[in-house]
Amino acid sequence: MSGRMKNNEPGLLSRRGFINRLIASGAVIGGVSLFGNKIFAIGNKKPIRRFHISMQAEAWLENPELISIMKNAGISDVWMGSYLQGKWYHTPTELRESADFLKSKGFNAHVLTVPLGHPGNAIDPSDDSWSEKKENWENACDYDGSLYSGTSIHSPVVEDNIEAHKLLADEGFDILFLDDDFRLGKYPGKIGGCFCDNCKNDFLKKYNYNSDDWEMLIESVEKRDPTKVLRSWIEYICDKEYDMFVALQKATPQMEIGIMVMYFGAEKSGIDLSKYQDVPFRVGEMMFGDDSFGKVKGKTDELFSALFHMRFVKPELAYSESTTYPQDALSAKNMAAKLTVSLFTDVRNTMFMSGLQPFPVEYWKTLAPAMKKSARIHEEIAGLKPEGPFKHYWGWDSRLVGKDQPFSLFLASGIPFEVIDELTSDGWIFLSNEDAKSVVEGRVVAQNNNLVVRKESELVGDNFIQLEETMDDIFAFKKRLIPSLRNIPYIDGDIPAVFSWYPVAGKALIWNVNEVKQSYKIILNEKALHEVSIDGLDVVLISV
Repeated sequence: MSGRMKNNEPGLLSRRGFINRLIASGAVIGGVSLFGNKIFAIGNKKPIRRFHISMQAEAWLENPELISIMKNAGISDVWMGSYLQGKWYHTPTELRESADFLKSKGFNAHVLTVPLGHPGNAIDPSDDSWSEKKENWENACDYDGSLYSGTSIHSPVVEDNIEAHKLLADEGFDILFLDDDFRLGKYPGKIGGCFCDNCKNDFLKKYNYNSDDWEMLIESVEKRDPTKVLRSWIEYICDKEYDMFVALQKATPQMEIGIMVMYFGAEKSGIDLSKYQDVPFRVGEMMFGDDSFGKVKGKTDELFSALFHMRFVKPELAYSESTTYPQDALSAKNMAAKLTVSLFTDVRNTMFMSGLQPFPVEYWKTLAPAMKKSARIHEEIAGLKPEGPFKHYWGWDSRLVGKDQPFSLFLASGIPFEVIDELTSDGWIFLSNEDAKSVVEGRVVAQNNNLVVRKESELVGDNFIQLEETMDDIFAFKKRLIPSLRNIPYIDGDIPAVFSWYPVAGKALIWNVNEVKQSYKIILNEKALHEVSIDGLDVVLISV
């Protein structure tokens, strides 16, 4: 197989007839452990949890042992980079050859693209050429007039991607992910869209706005004020992105298309979450290195984002973004710990990613047994909804104008929690600064005096409980609440842990988010139920 090819136009290659679809997902290899044992219940046609990896042919050509290592670890599907930022990394013919090889080894083979480009090199840090998209794709224009590469839709972006998809579909590929990321926001927390003159004029015409309205839009973006014109703008960019998605679907109906959604990706980034509920969906994660994921706050932020996205997608269609970037930025133990995010969120497909370069082969010694354990636990809790007095909430103001800075540390309090999409009168609801402001300004109505906000928000009122987002403040708050917890289990003490309670099944999941081994005592109605010792970053399932 030849090496990477750059700037090859899709239309230059002749197409083959459509090849029969690849082996259905969930092949036996997905249920094989490191030692050849089943990791899912005998009699199941498909495993609950499946393991995927994004990897390029260079990796297994340079290290042929990778094939058997991945197979024995339980990897069932391999995803290869194809049309990235308007350039072919490998041609469709080369990808078909790699797919045939992978199929012969028991894997399902699929492809991914980077359809819009990325504002920075998120593909291969050793190759600066990936900082730029295809030359004739226009740059995006921010609201302040600055230009940057990627995350905008101008002709011929849609047309070029359609041609690339046709070539890939004609080579028999059955599913494709729009990767890294399918969004119109420059980065998390950014109100997206291209503010160039063409987009400006199109928007003003479509909504019958004038130049004064445009000035109000720019001011609203700058101040993060969810005005009528800003809401129209967000609707506009969501329509633009979804129109591209539909055009790609229609061009190759024989090939399923999924989207990779960035960390807290939502409407302000052009992603109308309600429109992607029935397609493969990569939930937004972000902590790609030990410096970020190694902190308790990094773990709870990542978990918070994934919990939010799972409000909109079926577990069977949900994929993780279990990424280390660069390829060794996360340690093996932290990559294994990312598997636990999928347990708490019921994400059924783990996707290991590391850009174009594979993560170190020695990582598999840690990952393989962790994958087996995670799959075994997932069998017991799949489909269950956690319940608890602490409430995970991410409202419209966070989705429209928020900075994507969640109040998330409560997830490590040892108090069980649940996910809500509207404010409730029971329990305690932890709000972002923007969602708290929406209550003050009357866009959302509080149901009780149970809204926990950061002190930095400087919001006061009968509905608010002010805390610093520190474990010390959260544990002090926990101690005040414990006398009111009736028939609700919790973890005693002030050692951080994520505690998910499934009362219907009489189960609870505990994640030690610390680097070292810890002992935890579970209390119910003032009586000790269990005392469990959990290794650093490990997870256990108990009966409650």
